[in-house]
Amino acid sequence: MKKRLAIYLAMLMLTFVVTSCFDDDDDANYSPYAMMTSFGIGDISSQYPAFTSTGADTFQTKKIQGSSYPFSINQATCEVYNADSLPFATKVDKITVSMNLTGYAMIYIDSLGEFGYFTSSDSLDFSKPRKFRITSEDGEYYRDYTVSVNVHQVNPDIMAWNSYAAIEGVKPLRSLEHDGSMCLFGEKDGQFILATAALQGSPLWQQAAILGLPGTANLATVQSFGGALYVVASDGIYKSTDGAEWSLSFGCDGALSIVGASDSDGKMWVATAAELLVTADGVNYESAGALPAGFPVYGVSISSYAMNHNKGIVRYMLVGYENETMVGNAVVWSKLSTENSWARYENGNNPFPCPSLKGLTVVRYDGSLYALGGAGVAEGVAVDAFSSFYISRDNGITWKAPDDFYQRMPADLQGNDSPFAVTVDSNNVMWIICAGEKPVVWKGIVNRLGFKK
Repeated sequence: MKKRLAIYLAMLMLTFVVTSCFDDDDDANYSPYAMMTSFGIGDISSQYPAFTSTGADTFQTKKIQGSSYPFSINQATCEVYNADSLPFATKVDKITVSMNLTGYAMIYIDSLGEFGYFTSSDSLDFSKPRKFRITSEDGEYYRDYTVSVNVHQVNPDIMAWNSYAAIEGVKPLRSLEHDGSMCLFGEKDGQFILATAALQGSPLWQQAAILGLPGTANLATVQSFGGALYVVASDGIYKSTDGAEWSLSFGCDGALSIVGASDSDGKMWVATAAELLVTADGVNYESAGALPAGFPVYGVSISSYAMNHNKGIVRYMLVGYENETMVGNAVVWSKLSTENSWARYENGNNPFPCPSLKGLTVVRYDGSLYALGGAGVAEGVAVDAFSSFYISRDNGITWKAPDDFYQRMPADLQGNDSPFAVTVDSNNVMWIICAGEKPVVWKGIVNRLGFKK
């Protein structure tokens, strides 16, 4: 019995010794790791530049949810950043942050030239990158992370323009993107001419003679369909793969204009003096019925695009004139790929009909229809050449000049009444190619449409 008691007392003493060792801070097992595993910012209330209804500068306050802008951590370079930049003009001089760490965080204080303690309630200035030091629990290791809070440096809704020299002596008739290049069809010294340029940067035009087209070809009707180019002439429809060499694809009398083309729907529509033709391959055409009364076949602009609510349905939009003189009111016609016939938009009491402008051109841009052109009538009053865009956000029913002072024409273009051609390329850049004493190419883009995804 005494022997057992002695053993119990010895075990009890050992327990006290072990407990005492673990209570000693110098002998505790602290983690040797130092790492930032996540980073985020709190909500931000900031003032943003805006315009009043009269165009005067003003500011409006918005709240930005920090959780909507996730941060990435590159553990190899110790860089922390938000790939999706905060909105333009967001003030980032007072931001709260949250972090998940292995270790302890300190922040570098520029004014002191050293690291200081950090707490999640601190409001920090991220006008420039900040450095955080994560130290391991055992104090033996640390890693320095550089945190950048990225903010867009340009107003995303402003349409920015740049001008470049165009080709001397060329009258623009039609421009469009084909095979990765910008193609300009025009007349020079009484001859048809094709000029091509790369989409990016300053256009360096390469000129080529157009072969195989009769003099009756209407280059203003050139359209892209199925990887090829098509144009109408008095004896039929011509086809080209490069825009320079053409051959007759379908012979018919009285071809007037291409009035619809959609690769998504797989159909191209052609108006003749007597009927509408439709083709799926650019070679075989069939009648789609008599030409409707009042159908626009002169100065035609066409747009074909998938509907937002159903990408399988394509809307064809057609804007132009009923008469060859192209005077009077422009008319708008439309059809869906699921419909058999075209329908005219009747203006009735519409206070904002499609404008009637010299050389009226309509392009689809930023999800809407943009009308522009020379001098004419818009919103019921006379307007100068290129005084404004007239934008339809309801598929061609109403057309209004923008009142937000963001999407504006180049100031130097206003009043220019020379021949022109307009197109939008696959990079969301609008090209306005003008003739005149000083031929010029304007390239414009709404900034946010050029942001990298």
